[in-house]
Amino acid sequence: MSENVAVNATRLHAQVDGALGPWVVLLNSLAADLSMWDPQIPALTQRFRVLRYDQRGHGGSAAPAAPYSLAHLVDDLFALMAHYRIERAHLVGLSLGGVIAAGAALARPQQVASFAVCDSRLEMPTEFLSAIDERNRLVRAQGMEAIVEPMLVRWFSPAGIAARLPALDQVRAMIRRTHVEGFVGCGEALKAARVLDRLAEVRLPSLFLVGDQDAAVPAAVMQDQRARVTGSAYVEIERAGHLANLEQPAHFNAALLGFLK
Repeated sequence: MSENVAVNATRLHAQVDGALGPWVVLLNSLAADLSMWDPQIPALTQRFRVLRYDQRGHGGSAAPAAPYSLAHLVDDLFALMAHYRIERAHLVGLSLGGVIAAGAALARPQQVASFAVCDSRLEMPTEFLSAIDERNRLVRAQGMEAIVEPMLVRWFSPAGIAARLPALDQVRAMIRRTHVEGFVGCGEALKAARVLDRLAEVRLPSLFLVGDQDAAVPAAVMQDQRARVTGSAYVEIERAGHLANLEQPAHFNAALLGFLK
């Protein structure tokens, strides 16, 4: 079931898959949309009901004026959960989505059964802040097309690009569907997110997962983040870049289901 839901003075495009079991909410990356999770749906819906949606300014969701904050994005998540009468859910986020998942776990732990942070930086070093500013200026001036190919190089392993994976064209299309306002707004939310120093407060089951060839979030960064959460799990996906769920979906699904079970 796919629909547009009015929440928080905007409109979010959401989809529910599966009919039985506990809820899993999937949170997309910057410059992506809910279709990035297509390879995970058949595996997850065998045991779970799945809610996925386009972050504000992405895919089919409306694009209110930037900037956004992490609080906006976390509030969007909980507003959608309320719309679907989801009292508690497992949260799975990749990149931007992982930051939202961690922020939600800190904001309302009673509504989070567990959370998975995949290929995500929970705080931006100085060079990343500058890179976000530069990309935002570029898309404001030239549109999303200007970053399509550079993002692919950053998001996939060299072997994945050389193999011309079908996912490359899928990601090109997702980037092109992203509203400039949404890209800029969510980029500003990432810049201002301050999640890392509070991770030690979390007392929930958690998974930190990363592609072993992620150029944006090296494994050492994910290991450091994982070490801050007592009892958390850690998985590296071999031969995968930043979008590990698209480049190595079978291995990603096995790791995620192993955690959720």
